[in-house]
Amino acid sequence: MEFALLSALSWVGFDYTRKRLSAHFSAPLMSVIFSAIVLPVYLVYWLVVSRELPLPSYYVPATLSGLLAGVGSVCFIRALALGKVAVMLPMLCLTPVISGAAAWLWFGEALSQLELIAISILVVASFLLQGGRFTIQEPGSAYIVITSICWGLCIVFDKQALMYSPVDFHILYVTFIVLALNATLYRPVIVFKEIKRYSSVWIAAALCFSLAVTFQFIALESIQPGMLEALKRAIGIIGAGLIGVYLFKEKLTPTQWCCVGVILCTSAISSIQLTV
Repeated sequence: MEFALLSALSWVGFDYTRKRLSAHFSAPLMSVIFSAIVLPVYLVYWLVVSRELPLPSYYVPATLSGLLAGVGSVCFIRALALGKVAVMLPMLCLTPVISGAAAWLWFGEALSQLELIAISILVVASFLLQGGRFTIQEPGSAYIVITSICWGLCIVFDKQALMYSPVDFHILYVTFIVLALNATLYRPVIVFKEIKRYSSVWIAAALCFSLAVTFQFIALESIQPGMLEALKRAIGIIGAGLIGVYLFKEKLTPTQWCCVGVILCTSAISSIQLTV
């Protein structure tokens, strides 16, 4: 459980640094560069930790996970380009529901009553915290639904792939798939002089990203995907909200502050129960 919380906190750091970079670089460019930066790090990690190759049964679910993650990233960027952020982001709260249901149907990993209650509370509170708007009439909503499906399913395929592979190889392989897919679809023009101007932020973002993914895969070996996805989304949303309030001078309504408290309490109780 501690790895799930560390992953969620690392995603918060990644969201903050990514927000800073987004003022200067396009989302497609950032997506490709992040994968390109961390791929050599993952290669070294694999060479140092295990150097083990996965079993043959690994490659189908792992490739599906990488493709779904890449397609989800493409659709997410497209959704934000077409629709309003305040409407698009709450719809990502569908991902824990999709993950939990898919893991139950695919692996027979049913959620306990406590986990079902916790996921329901986290999904509703996260939805309200992000504005509480949901409409399929909004431009870009179809893309965000596809994103939710892709990201909700890819974590389930990650869990299946990790049954046949060590974590260090899986991180390397999936990152390569996402990089190849996004680089082929976007073909961004990279101006190294501009990137070098913000090298410290790029390094911080890449560090947060690599830790977030690594901790997530480690946690996934022992936690139901739906529960892990719910915790990640909820804590990530809180982190993004607090960063917005204290660093970017944004405002939260009293209802949103209540949602922050509910998410924190629910996450704490869930963490205690899952570690008992």
